[in-house]
Amino acid sequence: MNAVTQSIRSTIIHCRSKDATDLSNGTYNTYFRVNITNPISCAIDEELHISIMSCEIPYSFYNISAELLNNTLVYNGNSTLTFTSQDYDIDELINFFNQDSSFNAIFSTTYDAQKNKITFTNNTGTNQVINFSQSTINKVIGFSETASDETIAASQSTASTGVCNLATVHSIMVKCSVGQGNVISTRAGNSETLQKISVDVNGNGIVYLNMSDFRQISISQSPIVDTMEFRFTDQNDNLLQLNGCNFEFSMLFEVFPRYVKASGRRTMLIQNRPSREIPTQPLTVIREEPGIDDSHPFENISEVEHKGNRLVLDHLIEQMEQ
Repeated sequence: MNAVTQSIRSTIIHCRSKDATDLSNGTYNTYFRVNITNPISCAIDEELHISIMSCEIPYSFYNISAELLNNTLVYNGNSTLTFTSQDYDIDELINFFNQDSSFNAIFSTTYDAQKNKITFTNNTGTNQVINFSQSTINKVIGFSETASDETIAASQSTASTGVCNLATVHSIMVKCSVGQGNVISTRAGNSETLQKISVDVNGNGIVYLNMSDFRQISISQSPIVDTMEFRFTDQNDNLLQLNGCNFEFSMLFEVFPRYVKASGRRTMLIQNRPSREIPTQPLTVIREEPGIDDSHPFENISEVEHKGNRLVLDHLIEQMEQ
Protein backbone atom coordinates (compact mmCIF):
# COMPACT_ATOMS: atom_id res chain seq x y z
CA MET A 1 0.00 0.00 0.00
CA ASN A 2 1.08 3.58 -0.74
CA ALA A 3 0.35 6.21 1.92
CA VAL A 4 -0.21 9.85 0.97
CA THR A 5 0.37 12.17 3.90
CA GLN A 6 -2.39 14.70 4.41
CA SER A 7 -2.04 18.09 6.00
CA ILE A 8 -2.94 18.13 9.68
CA ARG A 9 -4.65 21.51 9.40
CA SER A 10 -4.70 24.44 7.01
CA THR A 11 -5.43 28.17 6.98
CA ILE A 12 -6.24 30.51 4.08
CA ILE A 13 -5.47 34.22 4.33
CA HIS A 14 -6.84 36.80 1.88
CA CYS A 15 -4.72 39.98 1.84
CA ARG A 16 -5.38 43.46 0.48
CA SER A 17 -2.44 45.83 0.19
CA LYS A 18 -4.63 48.69 1.41
CA ASP A 19 -5.17 46.88 4.75
CA ALA A 20 -1.47 46.24 5.40
CA THR A 21 0.99 48.35 7.42
CA ASP A 22 3.20 50.39 5.10
CA LEU A 23 6.96 50.04 5.68
CA SER A 24 8.17 52.49 3.03
CA ASN A 25 7.10 55.80 4.58
CA GLY A 26 4.41 56.19 1.95
CA THR A 27 6.77 55.82 -1.02
CA TYR A 28 5.60 52.37 -2.14
CA ASN A 29 2.69 50.06 -1.36
CA THR A 30 4.76 46.98 -2.28
CA TYR A 31 6.69 46.88 1.00
CA PHE A 32 4.42 46.21 3.96
CA ARG A 33 3.63 44.14 7.04
CA VAL A 34 0.65 41.87 7.64
CA ASN A 35 -0.30 41.05 11.24
CA ILE A 36 -2.28 37.83 11.75
CA THR A 37 -4.98 38.08 14.41
CA ASN A 38 -5.03 34.31 14.99
CA PRO A 39 -1.38 33.17 14.72
CA ILE A 40 -0.45 29.99 12.86
CA SER A 41 1.55 27.62 15.07
CA CYS A 42 3.66 24.51 14.47
CA ALA A 43 4.78 21.90 16.98
CA ILE A 44 8.36 20.59 17.03
CA ASP A 45 7.35 17.58 14.93
CA GLU A 46 5.54 19.69 12.32
CA GLU A 47 6.43 21.99 9.44
CA LEU A 48 4.52 24.70 7.63
CA HIS A 49 4.00 24.64 3.87
CA ILE A 50 3.24 28.08 2.40
CA SER A 51 1.96 28.85 -1.09
CA ILE A 52 0.34 31.71 -2.99
CA MET A 53 -3.11 30.68 -4.23
CA SER A 54 -3.99 33.74 -6.31
CA CYS A 55 -2.74 37.26 -7.00
CA GLU A 56 -4.02 40.27 -8.94
CA ILE A 57 -1.63 43.19 -9.50
CA PRO A 58 -2.37 46.20 -11.72
CA TYR A 59 0.29 46.77 -14.39
CA SER A 60 0.70 50.38 -13.27
CA PHE A 61 4.51 50.45 -12.98
CA TYR A 62 6.61 52.18 -15.67
CA ASN A 63 9.13 50.43 -17.89
CA ILE A 64 11.69 53.23 -17.33
CA SER A 65 11.89 54.85 -13.91
CA ALA A 66 14.13 55.90 -11.06
CA GLU A 67 12.64 53.05 -8.99
CA LEU A 68 13.84 50.46 -11.54
CA LEU A 69 17.28 52.14 -11.68
CA ASN A 70 17.26 52.32 -15.49
CA ASN A 71 16.73 56.00 -16.37
CA THR A 72 20.12 57.77 -16.69
CA LEU A 73 22.79 58.15 -19.37
CA VAL A 74 26.04 59.87 -18.40
CA TYR A 75 28.25 61.52 -21.04
CA ASN A 76 31.50 63.49 -21.00
CA GLY A 77 32.10 62.60 -17.36
CA ASN A 78 29.80 65.08 -15.64
CA SER A 79 26.69 65.45 -17.81
CA THR A 80 23.64 63.26 -17.13
CA LEU A 81 20.57 62.77 -19.28
CA THR A 82 17.81 61.70 -16.87
CA PHE A 83 14.68 60.16 -18.34
CA THR A 84 11.32 61.05 -16.86
CA SER A 85 9.75 58.08 -15.06
CA GLN A 86 7.02 56.89 -17.42
CA ASP A 87 6.16 54.27 -20.05
CA TYR A 88 8.09 54.57 -23.31
CA ASP A 89 7.81 52.92 -26.68
CA ILE A 90 10.87 53.02 -28.94
CA ASP A 91 9.79 56.18 -30.79
CA GLU A 92 9.23 58.07 -27.55
CA LEU A 93 12.63 56.90 -26.32
CA ILE A 94 14.42 58.19 -29.44
CA ASN A 95 12.50 61.46 -29.25
CA PHE A 96 13.62 61.98 -25.66
CA PHE A 97 17.26 61.73 -26.72
CA ASN A 98 16.82 64.09 -29.64
CA GLN A 99 14.63 66.62 -27.84
CA ASP A 100 17.08 67.20 -25.00
CA SER A 101 18.93 70.32 -26.17
CA SER A 102 22.17 69.59 -24.29
CA PHE A 103 22.49 66.00 -25.47
CA ASN A 104 21.28 66.73 -29.01
CA ALA A 105 23.88 69.51 -29.38
CA ILE A 106 26.53 66.76 -29.25
CA PHE A 107 24.87 63.52 -30.40
CA SER A 108 22.12 62.61 -32.81
CA THR A 109 20.21 59.41 -32.06
CA THR A 110 18.66 57.07 -34.62
CA TYR A 111 16.93 53.68 -34.47
CA ASP A 112 17.26 50.70 -36.81
CA ALA A 113 13.90 48.90 -36.64
CA GLN A 114 15.12 45.82 -38.51
CA LYS A 115 18.02 45.26 -36.12
CA ASN A 116 16.35 46.80 -33.04
CA LYS A 117 19.47 48.86 -32.31
CA ILE A 118 20.18 52.49 -31.42
CA THR A 119 23.03 54.51 -32.96
CA PHE A 120 24.66 57.59 -31.42
CA THR A 121 26.52 59.88 -33.85
CA ASN A 122 28.99 62.55 -32.71
CA ASN A 123 27.99 65.77 -34.48
CA THR A 124 30.90 67.85 -33.16
CA GLY A 125 34.46 68.30 -34.35
CA THR A 126 36.04 66.81 -31.21
CA ASN A 127 36.01 63.52 -29.36
CA GLN A 128 33.01 62.90 -27.10
CA VAL A 129 32.56 60.21 -24.42
CA ILE A 130 29.50 58.20 -23.38
CA ASN A 131 30.10 56.93 -19.86
CA PHE A 132 28.31 53.59 -19.95
CA SER A 133 30.10 52.54 -16.75
CA GLN A 134 28.16 55.24 -14.86
CA SER A 135 24.84 54.93 -16.73
CA THR A 136 21.81 52.88 -15.72
CA ILE A 137 19.84 52.77 -18.98
CA ASN A 138 22.34 50.51 -20.78
CA LYS A 139 20.17 47.37 -21.08
CA VAL A 140 17.19 49.35 -22.31
CA ILE A 141 19.13 50.79 -25.26
CA GLY A 142 21.00 47.59 -26.11
CA PHE A 143 24.32 48.00 -24.29
CA SER A 144 25.77 45.74 -21.58
CA GLU A 145 25.30 46.65 -17.93
CA THR A 146 29.07 46.22 -17.57
CA ALA A 147 29.98 48.17 -20.72
CA SER A 148 33.05 50.39 -20.52
CA ASP A 149 33.08 54.09 -21.36
CA GLU A 150 33.23 54.69 -25.09
CA THR A 151 35.00 57.56 -26.84
CA ILE A 152 33.37 58.57 -30.12
CA ALA A 153 35.58 60.47 -32.52
CA ALA A 154 34.35 63.51 -34.47
CA SER A 155 31.64 62.59 -37.00
CA GLN A 156 31.82 58.92 -35.93
CA SER A 157 29.13 56.80 -34.32
CA THR A 158 28.52 53.82 -32.04
CA ALA A 159 25.62 51.35 -32.15
CA SER A 160 24.02 49.02 -29.64
CA THR A 161 26.01 45.85 -29.08
CA GLY A 162 22.80 43.99 -28.21
CA VAL A 163 19.18 44.88 -28.90
CA CYS A 164 16.84 47.37 -27.25
CA ASN A 165 14.63 45.95 -24.49
CA LEU A 166 11.68 47.98 -23.32
CA ALA A 167 10.07 45.00 -21.56
CA THR A 168 12.09 45.81 -18.49
CA VAL A 169 10.01 43.96 -15.87
CA HIS A 170 10.03 40.27 -16.80
CA SER A 171 8.48 38.86 -13.64
CA ILE A 172 7.18 39.88 -10.23
CA MET A 173 8.82 38.26 -7.22
CA VAL A 174 6.68 37.90 -4.06
CA LYS A 175 9.05 37.86 -1.08
CA CYS A 176 8.17 37.20 2.55
CA SER A 177 10.08 37.28 5.83
CA VAL A 178 8.79 33.88 6.98
CA GLY A 179 11.85 31.63 7.24
CA GLN A 180 12.16 29.07 4.44
CA GLY A 181 14.41 26.07 4.06
CA ASN A 182 13.88 24.95 0.46
CA VAL A 183 14.18 28.07 -1.75
CA ILE A 184 17.41 29.40 -3.25
CA SER A 185 18.22 31.80 -6.06
CA THR A 186 21.23 32.51 -8.28
CA ARG A 187 21.18 36.10 -7.08
CA ALA A 188 21.34 35.69 -3.30
CA GLY A 189 21.55 32.01 -2.32
CA ASN A 190 18.85 31.34 0.29
CA SER A 191 15.81 33.23 -0.87
CA GLU A 192 12.68 34.71 0.69
CA THR A 193 10.79 34.36 -2.59
CA LEU A 194 7.35 32.79 -2.15
CA GLN A 195 6.29 32.96 -5.78
CA LYS A 196 7.48 34.18 -9.18
CA ILE A 197 4.67 35.66 -11.28
CA SER A 198 5.03 36.02 -15.04
CA VAL A 199 4.28 39.43 -16.53
CA ASP A 200 2.33 38.38 -19.62
CA VAL A 201 0.13 41.43 -20.21
CA ASN A 202 0.79 44.94 -21.48
CA GLY A 203 0.67 48.14 -19.46
CA ASN A 204 -2.64 49.15 -17.86
CA GLY A 205 -3.77 45.52 -17.65
CA ILE A 206 -3.90 43.19 -14.64
CA VAL A 207 -1.06 40.77 -13.89
CA TYR A 208 -2.53 37.49 -12.64
CA LEU A 209 -0.97 34.45 -11.06
CA ASN A 210 -2.30 32.17 -13.78
CA MET A 211 -2.30 28.48 -14.63
CA SER A 212 1.00 28.71 -16.54
CA ASP A 213 2.84 29.89 -13.40
CA PHE A 214 4.35 27.03 -11.41
CA ARG A 215 2.90 27.03 -7.89
CA GLN A 216 5.81 27.11 -5.49
CA ILE A 217 5.54 25.55 -2.03
CA SER A 218 7.86 27.09 0.56
CA ILE A 219 8.66 25.20 3.74
CA SER A 220 8.94 27.03 7.04
CA GLN A 221 9.90 25.53 10.38
CA SER A 222 9.11 28.64 12.39
CA PRO A 223 7.17 27.62 15.52
CA ILE A 224 4.68 30.47 15.10
CA VAL A 225 3.67 32.89 12.35
CA ASP A 226 1.93 35.98 13.66
CA THR A 227 3.42 38.71 11.47
CA MET A 228 4.87 38.76 7.95
CA GLU A 229 6.77 41.38 5.95
CA PHE A 230 6.26 41.37 2.19
CA ARG A 231 8.20 42.86 -0.72
CA PHE A 232 6.92 42.79 -4.29
CA THR A 233 9.91 43.33 -6.59
CA ASP A 234 11.04 42.92 -10.17
CA GLN A 235 13.56 40.25 -11.17
CA ASN A 236 16.41 42.56 -10.09
CA ASP A 237 15.07 42.99 -6.53
CA ASN A 238 13.83 46.53 -7.15
CA LEU A 239 10.60 47.37 -5.35
CA LEU A 240 7.76 47.90 -7.81
CA GLN A 241 6.28 51.38 -7.91
CA LEU A 242 2.58 50.82 -8.55
CA ASN A 243 1.84 54.55 -8.34
CA GLY A 244 -0.84 54.18 -5.69
CA CYS A 245 -2.73 51.25 -7.20
CA ASN A 246 -3.79 48.60 -4.69
CA PHE A 247 -3.64 44.85 -5.23
CA GLU A 248 -4.76 41.59 -3.63
CA PHE A 249 -3.42 38.08 -3.05
CA SER A 250 -4.37 34.93 -1.17
CA MET A 251 -2.13 32.51 0.72
CA LEU A 252 -2.50 28.90 1.85
CA PHE A 253 -0.80 27.67 5.02
CA GLU A 254 -0.73 23.89 5.53
CA VAL A 255 0.74 22.12 8.56
CA PHE A 256 2.34 18.73 7.82
CA PRO A 257 4.19 16.21 9.99
CA ARG A 258 7.94 16.71 9.81
CA TYR A 259 10.12 13.95 8.38
CA VAL A 260 13.61 12.91 9.48
CA LYS A 261 16.10 10.57 7.86
CA ALA A 262 16.36 7.22 9.61
CA SER A 263 18.34 4.29 8.17
CA GLY A 264 18.35 5.92 4.76
CA ARG A 265 14.57 6.37 4.74
CA ARG A 266 12.36 9.38 5.36
CA THR A 267 10.39 8.74 8.54
CA MET A 268 7.87 10.87 10.39
CA LEU A 269 8.90 12.04 13.82
CA ILE A 270 5.44 11.01 15.04
CA GLN A 271 4.00 8.00 13.25
CA ASN A 272 0.31 8.16 14.09
CA ARG A 273 -0.57 10.97 11.67
CA PRO A 274 -3.69 10.98 9.52
CA SER A 275 -3.07 9.36 6.17
CA ARG A 276 -5.12 8.10 3.30
CA GLU A 277 -4.51 4.56 2.06
CA ILE A 278 -4.46 4.23 -1.70
CA PRO A 279 -4.88 0.61 -2.90
CA THR A 280 -2.44 -0.55 -5.55
CA GLN A 281 -5.23 -2.49 -7.26
CA PRO A 282 -8.81 -1.30 -7.67
CA LEU A 283 -11.37 -3.26 -5.71
CA THR A 284 -13.79 -5.31 -7.79
CA VAL A 285 -17.31 -5.77 -6.51
CA ILE A 286 -18.75 -9.20 -7.29
CA ARG A 287 -22.48 -9.33 -7.63
CA GLU A 288 -24.51 -12.50 -8.03
CA GLU A 289 -25.97 -12.75 -11.50
CA PRO A 290 -29.28 -14.58 -11.87
CA GLY A 291 -29.62 -17.55 -14.19
CA ILE A 292 -26.01 -18.81 -13.83
CA ASP A 293 -25.45 -22.56 -14.27
CA ASP A 294 -24.28 -24.01 -10.91
CA SER A 295 -22.67 -27.07 -12.48
CA HIS A 296 -19.11 -25.61 -12.73
CA PRO A 297 -16.53 -28.37 -13.20
CA PHE A 298 -14.13 -27.03 -10.47
CA GLU A 299 -14.95 -27.83 -6.85
CA ASN A 300 -18.64 -28.08 -7.70
CA ILE A 301 -19.10 -24.27 -7.55
CA SER A 302 -20.46 -21.79 -10.04
CA GLU A 303 -18.22 -19.89 -12.48
CA VAL A 304 -19.08 -16.56 -10.85
CA GLU A 305 -18.07 -17.87 -7.40
CA HIS A 306 -14.86 -19.28 -8.83
CA LYS A 307 -13.85 -15.95 -10.40
CA GLY A 308 -14.69 -14.11 -7.19
CA ASN A 309 -12.53 -16.45 -5.12
CA ARG A 310 -9.63 -16.00 -7.52
CA LEU A 311 -9.80 -12.21 -7.30
CA VAL A 312 -9.84 -12.30 -3.49
CA LEU A 313 -6.93 -14.75 -3.41
CA ASP A 314 -4.87 -12.68 -5.86
CA HIS A 315 -5.46 -9.57 -3.77
CA LEU A 316 -4.34 -11.32 -0.56
CA ILE A 317 -1.18 -12.66 -2.23
CA GLU A 318 -0.28 -9.19 -3.50
CA GLN A 319 -0.66 -7.72 0.00
CA MET A 320 1.57 -10.42 1.52
CA GLU A 321 4.28 -9.81 -1.11
CA GLN A 322 4.40 -6.14 -0.13
